Amino acid sequence: MARTDVAEFLGVSRQYVDKLVKEGKLPSQETSAGTIFMESDVVAYRKERLQKAKSDTRIKVKRGKSPKA
Repeated sequence: MARTDVAEFLGVSRQYVDKLVKEGKLPSQETSAGTIFMESDVVAYRKERLQKAKSDTRIKVKRGKSPKA
């Protein structure tokens, strides 16, 4: 997946995706064409993020359809 695809899938900005990579929270691979991400890594990060949101009473998790995979 490309950085733009990851940002859209997670519902965040490309800059935030860059921050996650820099902090080591989202694995990526640099290529001559740019940064790429394994879909399984992105899905795992999203699941982890949703689990944390569900357990945090300050965050309201939207119910309904998931973003496109």
